[in-house]
Amino acid sequence: MKKVNVLISGSGSLYGVAIIQSLLRSELPLKLVACDVSARTLGLYLAHQAYIVPPAHQEELYLTSLFNIIAKENIHAIFVASSHELAFYSHNKLDIEKKTGAKVFTNFPETLNLCNDKWLTVNFLKENNFYFPLTIRYPEDQDQLNEFIKDVQFPIVIKPRGGAGSQGLYIVNQYEDLHPLLENKKDIILQQYLPDDCGEFTTGICTGANGRILSGITLKRYLQEGMTMSADSGDFTEITDYCKRVAQVLKPYGPSNFQLRLLSGKPYIFEINPRFSSSTGMRSLLGVNEAEILIRAEILGEAINQNKILKCSVIRQYIDYLVPTDKIVMLQLPPD
Repeated sequence: MKKVNVLISGSGSLYGVAIIQSLLRSELPLKLVACDVSARTLGLYLAHQAYIVPPAHQEELYLTSLFNIIAKENIHAIFVASSHELAFYSHNKLDIEKKTGAKVFTNFPETLNLCNDKWLTVNFLKENNFYFPLTIRYPEDQDQLNEFIKDVQFPIVIKPRGGAGSQGLYIVNQYEDLHPLLENKKDIILQQYLPDDCGEFTTGICTGANGRILSGITLKRYLQEGMTMSADSGDFTEITDYCKRVAQVLKPYGPSNFQLRLLSGKPYIFEINPRFSSSTGMRSLLGVNEAEILIRAEILGEAINQNKILKCSVIRQYIDYLVPTDKIVMLQLPPD
């Protein structure tokens, strides 16, 4: 089997470290190459080779640096682990693949925009007859506000159309608290509150070319400030199969995660993230190594048989790593 050279971009993120650690556990012959904008990010020192790159918003400089790394390391696959770089790779995906032959595991702008905009996400679910939380825009639909409140009742969720995690999210329990939160606001949505008495779930679906489903796993997650800090793997086959059906219509490429809660026993998706997620490492520990699956299916052309998923709980705890200072200094030096 040939050695596969993998570039992990934005390697210092939580996702980046999880991808690298997952691939280090793989039995595949891999060379892991990490890049990041800062020398003080852990992923650079876990991989086999490391590079400092410009910020992705400096597009021409970044692209030049990227092409140099791909050529020097003979890169076969690129995993994007920084949310700040997703748009860059999405817009340049075809160009990078055509010029280098490296496979870029990210989505085209249409899919990325649909998932990044929660209003577009809701409409996608609605138009394709999936369950969705009732939602209106603000200020565009403010004339519907009273009718919306009558339909869904309090509590009501207010959140930005874009963004991730809990930033800018409010749960409003009474009418008096609503208007101060709406004053002078734009690009937000008001959404039906989905009860959490059954908990909250995250489903990871891995897809190959043409929306081919490669793997799926659902975890019941326990949150702290919008981040999954613990998760249970259980008998959630119905939820996983439902999200697979959604993915077959959406046809994302690579890793995606679906955030949902149950309403009357039915899975209501309220967020789709078409990228690696904070639970990537948890899934790998439980038997679903998404990065390895993508390499096997899309680079090596292997048939994928889903591994048995461990029925277990995972608890996230941050730990400290020692890194020789001279390694950091060396990475900070300008290239020859």
